[in-house]
Amino acid sequence: MVHAIEINAISKTYHIYGSDIKRALGTLGFKVDHSDFIAIDDLTYGFEKGEVTAILGRNGAGKSTLLKLITGVTTPDCGSIVTTGRISAMLELKSGFDGELTGEENIYYKALTMGIPEADIERVKDEIIEFADIGIHINQPFRTYSSGMKARLGFAVAASVNPDILIVDEALSVGDDIFKMKCIAKMNEFRQLGKTILFVSHSLPTVKAFCTRAIWLNQGKMMAQGDMGDVVVKYEEFLKGERAKTRALAIEQSPEEDPVLTKRDVVNARRFKFLNDKGEITFNLDFGKPWSIIFEYTVKKRVSRLTAAFSIENAEGIEVYSCDKQAHVLDMSKGDHAMRIDFEPMALVAGEYKFTLEVWDVASSLMVRAANRKPFTVIQNGYVGTGINYLPHDIHAIALSDIPQPPKP
Repeated sequence: MVHAIEINAISKTYHIYGSDIKRALGTLGFKVDHSDFIAIDDLTYGFEKGEVTAILGRNGAGKSTLLKLITGVTTPDCGSIVTTGRISAMLELKSGFDGELTGEENIYYKALTMGIPEADIERVKDEIIEFADIGIHINQPFRTYSSGMKARLGFAVAASVNPDILIVDEALSVGDDIFKMKCIAKMNEFRQLGKTILFVSHSLPTVKAFCTRAIWLNQGKMMAQGDMGDVVVKYEEFLKGERAKTRALAIEQSPEEDPVLTKRDVVNARRFKFLNDKGEITFNLDFGKPWSIIFEYTVKKRVSRLTAAFSIENAEGIEVYSCDKQAHVLDMSKGDHAMRIDFEPMALVAGEYKFTLEVWDVASSLMVRAANRKPFTVIQNGYVGTGINYLPHDIHAIALSDIPQPPKP
C-alpha cells in the first residue's frame, strides 16, 4: 500500500491566554498563566495515494489543524509527517494576495509564493483567468473584489499547480452554484488523474458524492477511518446523539409537566422485551431480519376499551413512526396478560433508536407507558446508505424508447 502522506504519532497543543498582553508575553518566553487546548492528540494515519479522503468532524475537532500540519503551516509538538509529491492547499482561498495588486498581477504574486516558476505561471495564466471568470475585474485591485470573486481567483490559482496532493478545506462554502459545479468538475478531473485529495466540508451530501474514504476526528483523536459509507454512518449517528443531548438539556432547563395521567392502580405494565429473528432477548437487532417485542401487563380494574400503541424515535428524538392509538385492542379482563408485536424485516438503517409502548383506555384518557423510550440498536453487516429508513431499489439502464411520454393534449 503506497501512502502519499504518512502521519506518525503527531500531537499539537495550543496555549490559550486570557488576554493579548499575556499572549504576547507568553510568545516572548515569559511564564504566563494559560490553559492548554489539545488540537491533535497522538494521531497516526496513512493517506493512500490516489484516494479521495474526507476529513469529518465538528468545529474544533482538529480538522484544520491537521491540514496545517500536513502543509507545513505549523509544526507538530511531536511525531512526524512525510509527504510524497507537490502539495496544493486550498485552506484560505482569499489569503496570500496583495490588496493593491490587480487580479492578474496577483496570479503571479501568489503562484510565486507557492514555488511555481514564472515560466509555468505564464503557461497557465490564461487558464486561471478563464476558470476564475471574474471578467474585467481581473484588471482591478484585489481589494475591490467581493468575497466570492476572491475565492474564485484563489481556487483557480491553487488548482493550476497540477499537484500530486490536493488539500481542500471548505473551499466550496463560498461562490455561486455554477462556480461550485466548476470546482467539483476540476476536482473530479484530478481524481481521474490519480491525484490524492484531502477534502473537508460540512456538507455531507457533497462528501458522500465525492469521496471514497473518510476519517472522523473528535477532540483531536481518530474516532473512525475506512470506507466512506461506514465512517459516515458512525459520524451521522454521533451528530444525531449530540443534537439530542442539546435538546434534552434545553428541555431540562425549562421542564414541562407531562399532561397525561398514568393510573397504575388500574393497569400496570410489568415487563417489556425486544426479540431478534431467533426469538432471543436482545437490544441489538439485525438489519433485514424480522423482530418482535413482547410485553406483560396486569388489568386490576375493568376498563371500557384497552388498546396498545407504539412509536419509534431516532437518536435525535425525531419520530420515525407512530401507530394508531385505537387500532390494536388488548385483552381487558382482570388479571395478568401478555402481548406480542411481530415486525417485518428491519428496514431502519444502522443506528440508535428508542421504542415507546403505551397502553390506552381511549374512552377515559387513561394511559400507561409499557416502555418509555427504550433504546435499541440496529446493526447492519454492509453499507446500505444513510438516513432513517432503507428503501429497496434497483438501478438499471433502460432504452430511450421505454421512457413513458406525457399524454397528448
